Amino acid sequence: MKRTALLTLLSISTFTTAVFAQQDSMMLDKIYHESFYQGQAYDNLHYLTKQIGHRIAGSPAADKAVVWSKSLMEKLDFDKVYLQDVKLPYWDRGPKEKAYIVGSKEPLNILALGGSVATPSKGITAEVIEVQLLSDLKKFGDQVRGKIVFVNKPWDESIVETGVAYGLNSSQRSRGPAEAAKLGAVAYLFRSLSSSTTDDYPHTGGTGYVKGIDSIPAMAISATSAIKLSEALKTNPHTKVYLEQHSAWKGMVQTHNVIAEWKGAEFPDKIITIGGHIDSWDVGEGAHDNGTGTMGTLDAIRTLMALGYKPKHTIRLVFYMNEENGVHGASTYGQVAKDKREQIVAAIESDAGGFAPRGFDIKASAERVVWMQQHWKPLFEQKFWVSRFLQGSPGVDSGVWGQHFPNTVMFNFRPDPHRYFDLHHTAKDVFEAVDKRELQSGVAAIASLLYLVDQQIEQL
Repeated sequence: MKRTALLTLLSISTFTTAVFAQQDSMMLDKIYHESFYQGQAYDNLHYLTKQIGHRIAGSPAADKAVVWSKSLMEKLDFDKVYLQDVKLPYWDRGPKEKAYIVGSKEPLNILALGGSVATPSKGITAEVIEVQLLSDLKKFGDQVRGKIVFVNKPWDESIVETGVAYGLNSSQRSRGPAEAAKLGAVAYLFRSLSSSTTDDYPHTGGTGYVKGIDSIPAMAISATSAIKLSEALKTNPHTKVYLEQHSAWKGMVQTHNVIAEWKGAEFPDKIITIGGHIDSWDVGEGAHDNGTGTMGTLDAIRTLMALGYKPKHTIRLVFYMNEENGVHGASTYGQVAKDKREQIVAAIESDAGGFAPRGFDIKASAERVVWMQQHWKPLFEQKFWVSRFLQGSPGVDSGVWGQHFPNTVMFNFRPDPHRYFDLHHTAKDVFEAVDKRELQSGVAAIASLLYLVDQQIEQL
């Protein structure tokens, strides 16, 4: 090809790219305007949290959330709205837990960890062995027998990305009861995964047991109560603690994922999945975790519909059931999609709260991520303060079903991380902790990404 012809083609290509970029920028302006002025996520969240409340998978409240969210989807212009059967075991916390330091009757704020067995009906009273790491237990040997193991490791406050700090400690929550039981412990106390040393709210979360090892009661203790207990042990190494909880598994139940589909005009057999989990832990109201994720992704689609947008690909909204204590919903979704040999080309998940949007983690090749950084990041960065487009992990639910779809490009919505773990899995996770402007800004960011993915996924 002659040099002049090549330069002409390059000039045309550059001009065409600039025109499309301008069109995309104008569309993002419309999306943000619609979300801020006409957004419905905040009002829907109010109903979810105040009229339904917390909704652990298998509970009547979770079933109520399924019926209500399906009715929300049916009010929009989806081509199909349906429930997907999910079977799962139902864990119930029972009456409020009790804990105190024996002798002083000094109360300790605790929550049973999800999946924990109960104490005897009259509770447990025992001496306490304090460690920071599970690996430290081995040096105590037989001394652990008959004791309450207390893992008191604060997380690293210097890590700005609090999810990383959370991850560094979370394995001690999930593995702790089994490791303590191996050495004959009678109960397990775990310092809550919290971003504050002044937090007196215990943070629950899932834990597990190992077949063949006795199951012992497992509880989270608030940061300030952990400090209180640690100080008591320094004064008296033989300090005893009383613990009482009544949690139990209640058998298998049937519940549902909630799914809606918006059929694509050009590639109807190619699917973009978007959504988050509809269940929550059984404390607080499940506002940030994950009411903002479900109501936000629904409103992102509503935003595009309100603007008259027609998708190229089929957009499938999924509210997964049981992310918090078993991921049975995501497992079911993935197996059904695999059995049907569906073409899921992309996925967007929101499950990190409703604080101000910062961007997205992307499960894709480095080359694809660089392309997005070059073409999409500039559209978000200067005007909307959304700049994170980094290679990373998908959300929990997407990661589970994504094992069947290794070539699917996955996006994990990332809001500002600083305050999320102040509320995460606690009684503080209520509607009042959500800011409307931050939430609707996140809706706009997600809707904008969904638009770009739908328009340009074939170019990646």
